[in-house]
Parts: sequence; C-alpha cells; structure tokens
Amino acid sequence: MKELRFPGHLLRARREALGHALADMHTLTHVPQAALEAIEEGRLTDLPVKAYTLGFIQSYCRALGVPQEPFVDQFHSVMNEVARNSRSFAWINRPSAMDSMAKRRPRWMDGIATWATVCGVILLGWFAYTIVVKPLADSWQGRVEAGSVEIAPPTAFDKAR
Repeated sequence: MKELRFPGHLLRARREALGHALADMHTLTHVPQAALEAIEEGRLTDLPVKAYTLGFIQSYCRALGVPQEPFVDQFHSVMNEVARNSRSFAWINRPSAMDSMAKRRPRWMDGIATWATVCGVILLGWFAYTIVVKPLADSWQGRVEAGSVEIAPPTAFDKAR
C-alpha cells in the first residue's frame, strides 16, 4: 500500500513553520491529537471512518491556512487506491466499543429490555389514567347539566321590540 503518498509531511512542515505544537493544533481544531499525528505521518488507515477523516483534514488545513482541496483530493485518491488493493478497509473492520458491548451481552437480554420497556409504558399509561382521567370522569356527577335549571328570559330584549 502506498499510504505515504498522502502529503501529511507538508502539513507538519507548515505547523512547525508557524511554531505550533500538536497540542496547540488539537486545542485550535478540536481534532484528536492521535488523528493529527496520523495525518502528518500519512497513516490514513489508522484514522476513523472517511467522513470524520475528511473533516479532520479540512479543519487542520483551515487552521494552518493552507488550501484544503489538494489534500482532500489526495486523500480520496489514496483511499481509492487502498480500496483497489484490498477488499475492505482496515479501519472499517476494526471493532468498535459498541461491538464489544454487544458481544458481551447475551441476545436474550435485548428481548427482556424490549418487554420491560413495553410493560413500563403500559404501567405508566394505567397510572396516568387512574390518577388523572378517572377522577375527572367521576366528578361529572356533582355538576349541573345544561337545561336542568330554569332561567327566566331576559326582559330587556322584549322592550326593544
């Protein structure tokens, strides 16, 4: 693999010419310091997925005041070459923290969690019904219904005719 074709050494030279340390660039760009090191060394497969890596490169170029387009184009060409040389990207097949958590948890626990959530929603609905709706439904008996009390017609309207 020709991962070293990525011109990360130019970004390192620019950073050093500006007198910044990697920690300064991390603070300025909010890109992880390990990702900045990998970009400068051209180790693109050590970086996270393509979308994040593109954002990291663009942020780094913007902070250094260099044009982003040549570095983004070079990144695309290097990653296309990696795709041609191997069937899958090494950084896609790397297990994540979520994968390891899913492997540790038995599959039947997902079903239990789902049913617990359904039962919780039903219980919450029943509780809301008994506390809010039921007292309102029982209190209608003490009210006067329309038409049960006779009201004399207003006399002011009769005089106006």
